Amino acid sequence: MSELHLVEVKPGMKLEQAVVLPDGKTLLSTGTILSIRNIEKLHELGISSVNIADRYTHLITPIDKMQSQLIEDFTRVLRRIAPKVPEANKSDKVVKVAEVLEKIIHKIARNEIVLEFMVELRIIDKVKLYDHSVHTAVLSGLVAGSMGLDTENILCAVTGGLLHNIGVAEMPSLINIPERTPAQENLWREHPTYGYYFAIQKNIPRVIANCIQFHHEKFDGSGYPKGAKGDEIPLLARIIGLCTKYSAAVTYQNISPYMAVEEIYGASGIYYDPEVVKAFVNNIPIYPLGVMVRLSTKEVGIVSNIRKNEGPRPIVKVYFNRVNRPITEDKIIDLGVERTIFIEEIL
Repeated sequence: MSELHLVEVKPGMKLEQAVVLPDGKTLLSTGTILSIRNIEKLHELGISSVNIADRYTHLITPIDKMQSQLIEDFTRVLRRIAPKVPEANKSDKVVKVAEVLEKIIHKIARNEIVLEFMVELRIIDKVKLYDHSVHTAVLSGLVAGSMGLDTENILCAVTGGLLHNIGVAEMPSLINIPERTPAQENLWREHPTYGYYFAIQKNIPRVIANCIQFHHEKFDGSGYPKGAKGDEIPLLARIIGLCTKYSAAVTYQNISPYMAVEEIYGASGIYYDPEVVKAFVNNIPIYPLGVMVRLSTKEVGIVSNIRKNEGPRPIVKVYFNRVNRPITEDKIIDLGVERTIFIEEIL
């Protein structure tokens, strides 16, 4: 038996000795396997330590495992998109928003209902549901923060991004079908509604449930399931709708970031709210600072400045010519000026 300070206690540990309150009531009995909720309750009551049977054995549940997994995965994606180095971000605003998101994900990861949904998504399809949802959540939080929304709305945007596809859990056989029959397509178009009711039944706040229901609606009314348009679509759902489109393109549809952004640009005011498009392209670095890229000229270089130009048009310092030979002269290509040149791939 060992007495552990509460900061060292992890979900899945087994109590060797009961936790008894000052009034003599037993809070947790001997042999209890500690969960996220148990540990949170101990913190709330100011209990500083507990006696653990074997600190090296964790009888952890999938829900408890998901708490640390979600924080780890979200933070990794966040820091790939918005590194802690200020100049590696499109704006100073993004740096501050990313700091807020690091705190928010810890709060979200204490919600067992969210964790249950995330476990389900990961089990059904890790890439197309879980990874895609985490990526969408990070992007949605960054865009919401860049648009000046408050912390509570940013939290809702992140949670909505995580849960936007929970309705798909009801129809997993349709995920990987390249061409659906009309009947299958009609069913597929109901997944936002399924997700909305799943969320409501689990007491997820309605503002987040609305994000789930409206994330496939389009600004011009051509979306589904309701055909809502313009301001009929909640702002957070407009943000998530754009972010899920971009995320799907780059996470599993094998579309280059440049082409994905070009599609979003072209659909601004049609499928997507122009203000959301502006916030996305001006604050999300499509090509991170320092990444090696191949240009449409077939030259290879390093992205050396992502702040000078709006949108996905960074400055690239060229190091290799079109036949992959090193060049001796300094060559800088400003893609904001050279509009016919674009980044073809990240190397």
